[in-house]
Amino acid sequence: MKAAAIILIILVVLALGAVGFLYATSTLTVSYVDCAAEDPLVQSAYFDQLKNSLANETFIGTRFTKDDLSTADNYVFYTWTVRLTNETFLDAEVAEIQITPMTGDVLQIGDTRQHTIKAKSDGTISATILTNRSMHSVREAIVTWYFWGLPFSARVTLGR
Repeated sequence: MKAAAIILIILVVLALGAVGFLYATSTLTVSYVDCAAEDPLVQSAYFDQLKNSLANETFIGTRFTKDDLSTADNYVFYTWTVRLTNETFLDAEVAEIQITPMTGDVLQIGDTRQHTIKAKSDGTISATILTNRSMHSVREAIVTWYFWGLPFSARVTLGR
């Protein structure tokens, strides 16, 4: 009986060590891919829909200012794409990107899809903001994800 208890304690310690090692070596690499700029005048129907959803308070995303939108020729859409390389044996779940706003940024359009990066694979996620036409495309962003329910994040510079 005493030998069985010692063996079970050793197995528990080994299991805890394995789980600790798995978390200690859990790395997900975030790298900038590209930035695309699009004129809202080209997508005037989408811009009008966005303007209406802001007025009706049904907008899904993050507002950076409470000001009402003016005409489409004052703005530009920037869409940044980042690659997430999951080098672990765990799935990276609920991966998302949040742009750190600058003065002149109006909103970030919400992404309603749940992004999961499978173990030992890679994938891309994107974020789109509406900003003043005079703004440049270099931004900071925070990318977050979960391994087994524990949150992880990385700060990345976009646009360079």
